[in-house]
Amino acid sequence: MAEPVPELTWISTDYFVRVLEAYLHADVTVQRYELAAGCAGGQNFMSAIVRATVHYTLGGGRTAPEATRPDSVSLILKTKLPNAELAQGADMLNVFGIEKCVYGPVLKAVRELLTSFGDCTQFAPRFIYEDEHALVLEDLAVKGYRQPDRRARLDLAHLRVIVVKLAKFHAATAVLEGKNRELFRPLVNSMFTSEDNPIHLFYANAIQHCIEQTERVSELGQYTSFLRSFLQSAIERESKSYQRSAAGFNVLNHGDLWQNNLLWKYDADGAVEDVIMVDFQESFFGSPGFDLTHLLHSSANSAIQRAGFDEFVRLYTDELREAFQQFKYDGPLPDLACVQAEMSAKRDHALIVTTCIVPPLILEDTALATPENMLGDDEEAVRTRQAIFSNPAFIEVLEILLPRLAVADGSGSG
Repeated sequence: MAEPVPELTWISTDYFVRVLEAYLHADVTVQRYELAAGCAGGQNFMSAIVRATVHYTLGGGRTAPEATRPDSVSLILKTKLPNAELAQGADMLNVFGIEKCVYGPVLKAVRELLTSFGDCTQFAPRFIYEDEHALVLEDLAVKGYRQPDRRARLDLAHLRVIVVKLAKFHAATAVLEGKNRELFRPLVNSMFTSEDNPIHLFYANAIQHCIEQTERVSELGQYTSFLRSFLQSAIERESKSYQRSAAGFNVLNHGDLWQNNLLWKYDADGAVEDVIMVDFQESFFGSPGFDLTHLLHSSANSAIQRAGFDEFVRLYTDELREAFQQFKYDGPLPDLACVQAEMSAKRDHALIVTTCIVPPLILEDTALATPENMLGDDEEAVRTRQAIFSNPAFIEVLEILLPRLAVADGSGSG
């Protein structure tokens, strides 16, 4: 069944005239448009995503045949959630302000930097238009980009492609920050630490449900006290993951780099050709260990998680150094030990990702992972979370990752 489209009273033919005229730099007559949900339920907690197919002609009232040939374009609109309370929370976190900054001046500067070196790598969808209602982007589905089954998570081929691209993105932003610090000033501080951030409740609920699973599953019983201790200081410890270190090297983090925020392109044989990052609502300037930790703990499949992440940390380091050299970076080049230290410093974030982000990611029925179910305290929401966190696929993740994460760290945990 198709996902419902949120009611958007501000959308009209005139609205799309403004969008397309800004995009095409020409007079436009919009004939009609169709709207559809841009993603499945349970896939976006901060905004509503709508796909718009707009049918138009160029030339306004002109009658020349070449000026009035019918055409159409598919657009992605990111707008506020229909739930007023959740929308207010997103406003408080300035998610649209952050994303507009990234898609606008930051990615423009990144593109100009790469172009100056003859590099046409694309990191994100093309930015088309923005106003108080929405952020309008190109629809990458038209170019063949799509998401694989997220329940399977990412294999070796997928992870290699995104790690290579992430390293180049990080290097480009570090180089730009050295040239123009003002460019990233709006992104220096993450909004995670905001006092009324609803994600704090989401994390607390999630960790509590993980504790219940360690009490239920005998193989996990040894981690109950560790998670109880972590719960007492989880928000404070996670807040430190966003802090910028003067001693380390810093980059623009995507901030929410997991499978749901990646679109893939495949060749005729089904091999991965490219990946594009989307949803820069939580971007911030800080340690690259944040993005790399987030990606590997949230989205690597079980076989890779069992084998460990050393291969990808080495690949990231090699590609990062190569990109720095490509962009004529004049600072010290991070080595493997440096990147490993950045990853180690983000172990608390790895624990947050494992206990809070992964459970809804690997659900069979992704529509259950709504903001209402993850944040609510009513009977139905609690019952739904119990089903989400008792999923055997998630229990397997805990069995793989908790032994590495639950180590003595001075937090009082055992």
